[in-house]
Amino acid sequence: MAEQPPHDPWSDPAFELAVRETAYFLWEQDGKPFGREQEYWFRALERQLRERNADRDLANAPRRKTTG
Repeated sequence: MAEQPPHDPWSDPAFELAVRETAYFLWEQDGKPFGREQEYWFRALERQLRERNADRDLANAPRRKTTG
């Protein structure tokens, strides 16, 4: 089975919203510093991409058989 090309996260409105909310949360946690919008946006973007990749990896991982 051929590997699918990576999904463009920006085609998903929920992804952009998650980045926005994460950036705002990080900014608030740091005391709402002035003039650092891009820093928080990129930190949030990196975090959301890592989370999305981890979710994808878990979904594609082989399932372990359970005994019971």
